[in-house]
Amino acid sequence: MYSSTESVAIVLAAGLGARLRDVQSEKPKGFIEMEGIPIIERSIEALKKAGVREFVFVVGWHAEVYRAWCAESCPTAVCVDNTNYATTGSLRSLIIGAALVPGRNIVVVESDLLYEQRAPELLFSAPEMDAVLISGFTNSGDEVWVYDQPPQRLARLTKQRAGGRAPLGELVGLTRLSARSTADLIRAAEALPTAAHYEDGLNALAESHTIDLVNVHDLIWCEIDNPAHLARARETIWPKITAADARRR
Repeated sequence: MYSSTESVAIVLAAGLGARLRDVQSEKPKGFIEMEGIPIIERSIEALKKAGVREFVFVVGWHAEVYRAWCAESCPTAVCVDNTNYATTGSLRSLIIGAALVPGRNIVVVESDLLYEQRAPELLFSAPEMDAVLISGFTNSGDEVWVYDQPPQRLARLTKQRAGGRAPLGELVGLTRLSARSTADLIRAAEALPTAAHYEDGLNALAESHTIDLVNVHDLIWCEIDNPAHLARARETIWPKITAADARRR
């Protein structure tokens, strides 16, 4: 069992948020609020409760908003720029963040997630360091499907359903990697396009590494990428999360 205090959280927060500009035009997606609290604040608090103490935010579009928030609400965090955020994918942000903490285990967190507070604790409960949190089927319309190789090891992440075989679940957006695997991921990324996302990096890593799948079929969560996601988050997902979190207090 690995301690969560050994891991640095790499927060992927450089995205343009272009599909949300009509409703969130001046702030990054992480500052969408639920009952007055930014979703990134809830995410960081959940990670802290799980034992994470160090945070690296990889920022880009409206980076100043993250820098101001970190200075006030997470003063020990480090913000680092992905200066090419408009033309690179999330894998580039991950590499930038990991390069700032060489030789450290990491937990990768997407900034636009809304999830039950137990999610990071479940990820850290995995016996192996390299692990991906997955859920049951959300029917959100923008799923990243998880295909496995027995026994519950990552085979592939994809947005395209494979014919003739059902996926095991969906990618949530919380991932743990050992220092060694992170270094190997950085090397594997050299052969991938600059627009590659971190899921592509995990696929490359899975070809030579064993990555556990932490399958929590009843996890309540969502990603917020567009106005339809936001409406679903506020009307359906948030009430379920607040009820679930209250039951576990």
